[in-house]
Amino acid sequence: MEKALDILQQEIVLWRAEGTGEVFADLPGMRFYPVGDPRFYQWGLRLVWERSGDGTVLRRDEWQTVVDNLRARVSDTAFPVFVRVGGVPGAVFWDLGEGLPVVRITGNGWDLVDKPEELPVRFRRSAYMHPLPVPDSDAKPEDVFLIRELLNLSGEEEGKVRESLLLLVGWLLGTLNPFGSYPVLLLKGEKGSGKTTAARILKGLVDPHQVLSMAPSRDMKDLMVAAYWSHLVVMDNVSVFSQEFADALCRMATGEALYLRKLYTDYSEEVVVYRRPLIITSVVDPMTQPDLIDRALSVELYRVPDTDRKPEEDLYARLTELRPRIMGALAHLVSHALKETTEPQFLPRMADFARFVWRGLKALNLGDAFLSAYEKSRGMMELSAVFDDVAMSVLVAYIQEKGSFSGTAQELLTELEDFAGYTRQKPRGWPGSPVALGHRLARFKASLVALGMTVNYHRTRDGNIWTLGLGHGQSPYLEGFDRTDSHSNPQAGGAALPYGQTHLREQDDEAVILLPREKGQLRAGLV
Repeated sequence: MEKALDILQQEIVLWRAEGTGEVFADLPGMRFYPVGDPRFYQWGLRLVWERSGDGTVLRRDEWQTVVDNLRARVSDTAFPVFVRVGGVPGAVFWDLGEGLPVVRITGNGWDLVDKPEELPVRFRRSAYMHPLPVPDSDAKPEDVFLIRELLNLSGEEEGKVRESLLLLVGWLLGTLNPFGSYPVLLLKGEKGSGKTTAARILKGLVDPHQVLSMAPSRDMKDLMVAAYWSHLVVMDNVSVFSQEFADALCRMATGEALYLRKLYTDYSEEVVVYRRPLIITSVVDPMTQPDLIDRALSVELYRVPDTDRKPEEDLYARLTELRPRIMGALAHLVSHALKETTEPQFLPRMADFARFVWRGLKALNLGDAFLSAYEKSRGMMELSAVFDDVAMSVLVAYIQEKGSFSGTAQELLTELEDFAGYTRQKPRGWPGSPVALGHRLARFKASLVALGMTVNYHRTRDGNIWTLGLGHGQSPYLEGFDRTDSHSNPQAGGAALPYGQTHLREQDDEAVILLPREKGQLRAGLV
């Protein structure tokens, strides 16, 4: 046994993972394995057999004794362990894969590290992780926009194409920041719009893997397993989220701790802290929870005309061709983000993400344009969430007509039911009690304020009082979306919307919703 230990210790360097204490070994050739990993077992078994001189083959129980001895002999040396993208203050490290160098990015540029002793971080690698090529050293920052050749952004006005492309580039850049939060990217579009392909291409640019996407699952452990082995997770064809799952996605976006019970135990706890970029594809808009909307970014894709369709084989071949240049461009932008010290004039929610991307895109003079597009995207998601909720959409129409309300949740519920004509049969999703309405108001408060309303709540001796009204001034989220016409604006001769619901005009397929006017009056508009 001692002979096997001596042979192994001549070839490996042992260390612990920061935070968990898990014991790893550095192997020759830029490989890092947990000592309990089957790959370490296979490598060590062969090494002992080759070096022993007598053809020693360790039995399973003997190998376990060797591993236990390695764990006992490990020093206090510890490294932070990341998946694909890691970092220390002032430097980002991008793992190209098993046996390959690591890209080191600083404010002075980027280079390759091929010796573990030069790395202040380590990486956990799945056996199913695919390698990345070495970035093109001749790439320029503007080469990042080559991703337009790989994604379906046709069928839109050129202005919206540029805006969507900027959002995707900014989000992709943000995935290379190991220190900040990651907004959930929603790729929305009808069948045939290339959502799944777009998501897989984005993943392939940063974190290629045998498993390109996962189906929605009710078990959060499936999501945790995906996050354990992948830096960028793709959930395909999602139609709806439970509140519990939405909360888990919020935690994953910002890196908050999540308690889980260990399997096959009654009381043992397991604390999971993963911060991961996440892509969700959907035909509908599944994000109705305001907390999740605060942590999301949305890009809509349009159906690819039959004459413009390309075989996936050709598309992935083009990805292979362009990937080194796009990676080189991303490395330049990350370097600029690390070097830049100025601050934007305003920071939205997910401030760490927004600032990092803003600083990186300043290299292309597009930092402010990205923040503007990001705010518009979030604003439209706020609107969609309100008008997809039957009670909140009626509330907006009620305030549009009445101007204000002050009273208890019971009084408000009665007012809304009378206003909408729901005196007997209530639609699905209607709050079943004043308490339920109060909870929903609290949950949608930020979205209603973004829409241009005031929402206040205070306790009195007579009960809990809600005060609702029209705000003053147009929400900054909606700037640039003021596209009303006589079909939808009552003041221009159009018909007022009866209950605040989203209406679809069959003749032009444009959704009519309510938007705030500058002088505190809600109006209908087209988006």
